[in-house]
Amino acid sequence: MNPTLCRRLCIAAGLACGLAVGFIGTACAQTLYKNTMPDGRIIYTDAPLPGAVQSKMLEAPPPLTPAQREAAQKRAEEDGRKREAMQGRIDERRKLLDAADERVMKARRAVDQAQIDLEQGRAPQGGEMTGNAGGGVRPNEEYFRRIGDLERAVTAAKKELDDALRARNDAR
Repeated sequence: MNPTLCRRLCIAAGLACGLAVGFIGTACAQTLYKNTMPDGRIIYTDAPLPGAVQSKMLEAPPPLTPAQREAAQKRAEEDGRKREAMQGRIDERRKLLDAADERVMKARRAVDQAQIDLEQGRAPQGGEMTGNAGGGVRPNEEYFRRIGDLERAVTAAKKELDDALRARNDAR
């Protein structure tokens, strides 16, 4: 069920119950007793309970005037609007935090992959070795350029991870 619809239904049900209680209270004008039992429990009944430490008759409040009912209705509607606005802000913030978490996870995967690429790339590839006068070989400029690119990729991935972590912390 849609959360907004659910909130609206709850608000409407609460208002209906409140109005029904107000109408019942004015129609019945029933006496209500607050009974304090020896174990400390409080029980509300329509007559004093035997064995209660204290039974106190409560007076029903006077019925609401039409102006009071209208003011209560307006307050309830305003509270509902405020609640919906707050829920909208909460939902927006949750989306921002989820996006920030996703960015951090993506950046961590990029760092891991860049480090794997660097380690795997350390082995010379064809054309990256040059022969020496003594019969040996050594890495040439192509090798060092490729390794430098891989190291820069690791550095850039780490920088993106730092930025993502900072942005996520700022969003909190």
